[in-house]
Amino acid sequence: MLPPLRWGRPSLGLATILVIALGEIGSANAIDLTDQRNRKVLFSRLPERLVIIPIPAPSTFMAIDGSDRKIVGMNEYAARAMQEGISGKLFPGFRQIHTDVTTGGDASNFAPNVEAILALRPDAILQWANNNEVIGPLDRTGIPVVGMRVGSFENYTEYVKLMGKIAGREARAGELLRKQEEARQSLASRFADLSSTQRPRVLYFNRATNMLRVSGRGTAQDLAIQLAGGQNAIGGTASISTVTIEQILTWNPQVVLLGNFDSTMPSDLYRDPRWQGVEAVRARRVYRVPLGGYRWDPPSHESTLGWLWLAGLLHPERVQENIRTSVRDWFGFLYAYSPTDEEIDSILYLKENAGSAGYEAYRAH
Repeated sequence: MLPPLRWGRPSLGLATILVIALGEIGSANAIDLTDQRNRKVLFSRLPERLVIIPIPAPSTFMAIDGSDRKIVGMNEYAARAMQEGISGKLFPGFRQIHTDVTTGGDASNFAPNVEAILALRPDAILQWANNNEVIGPLDRTGIPVVGMRVGSFENYTEYVKLMGKIAGREARAGELLRKQEEARQSLASRFADLSSTQRPRVLYFNRATNMLRVSGRGTAQDLAIQLAGGQNAIGGTASISTVTIEQILTWNPQVVLLGNFDSTMPSDLYRDPRWQGVEAVRARRVYRVPLGGYRWDPPSHESTLGWLWLAGLLHPERVQENIRTSVRDWFGFLYAYSPTDEEIDSILYLKENAGSAGYEAYRAH
């Protein structure tokens, strides 16, 4: 008669072995990371329920993870941009994500609605770390909080790496950053020989409806302008500033970009008497920044498309890429989706930008 089989050490029963095995599986999925405020955050397993408060971040996380299933709460302002764009087709489930995770208001309010967040039972919360008033209350909940830094494209690249770890998709996040850096270096090289006089003066409006807010030196918008072969019309002014129409008349930009944080369109500036002294208005070089899976003006996974779009407007003679082909290529990579011509028209605000110089080149032919 054959002797009975032994499972390792005689003292270990089947239940004990299963506990050990499950523990080994759990430890294999454990992650520890250092967030952007240099604080260690530990997870015994990959988090499955996330609340993401920074407004560019939910759609970027979805593109890295390939799904909207892990996000249970997001900023209402981010959801609004996704609703206005094509994200409903890319991630249909995002409409079920709770959006009451802040105390409300516009894009500048990141104060957390702690009670609503706790009700969602998240495994982790992602929040801006620039202001302790918005991240401190979350630290006190005992839920792991990953702090993110806002503003520059360099800050964006660092939180993409964090998202790759949190999603268990580090290779995917790395590939995204590699492709963006490749495009960044290509554009920088292409326009490196341009003199200051060959670089159009470009003014980017973060807001232009009830206030005039512009992006200065060191911002992601400033980087986009430089990469596209332009120069920031406001010169050495740093960060985001609220300005007057008189200052704008002094700067006299040759190109004006209208961001997606309010509703201003090129036609609003073209018919407003106050703007008629601005060179960009006289030359009809005012453009609404496109909106794809997310806004193209803040740093995001679609930033390369924003750089190429602007480069084609500033220096069409040097840009070989067809923006419509680039949209299809990047959407294939980011979302495994091929947009139709009509969808690309909407992304590019073809109708709203139709009266602006050079935009006919972006029409389907």
